[in-house]
Amino acid sequence: MRLADLPAGTVVMDGSVATAVEARELREGDLLDVGGTTVTITGNAAGHDLSGMTRVSVSYRLHDNETVRTERWTLPGTGHFAARRLLRSERVECGLCEPGGNSHDVLVDRVTEGWVRSWVCDAHLTRP
Repeated sequence: MRLADLPAGTVVMDGSVATAVEARELREGDLLDVGGTTVTITGNAAGHDLSGMTRVSVSYRLHDNETVRTERWTLPGTGHFAARRLLRSERVECGLCEPGGNSHDVLVDRVTEGWVRSWVCDAHLTRP
């Protein structure tokens, strides 16, 4: 479920959005800009090739070509990339409901949405 699909209520977001990501933090489905080309992470290889290195599978279109190329990249784990979409799972719970009684797992895009600080369900917003 995406953040926009939460039941009615009020969401308070926290902090700034992510503009860059390190290679070791990449996950399947992330979108990056690498030298002006949009790259989609299609998977992470288990383990590292060398200390401090990360292997990821990627797909991209070269020069707006219809051919999608898939390759495995070995990157420095601390290498920074410009992020376009970083969907991360977050557990959101109504701050006024009984603990564990009204919680949802949502996907939050760290690039456009940031982090959820709190959520209050509509039932608590309408109470006098």
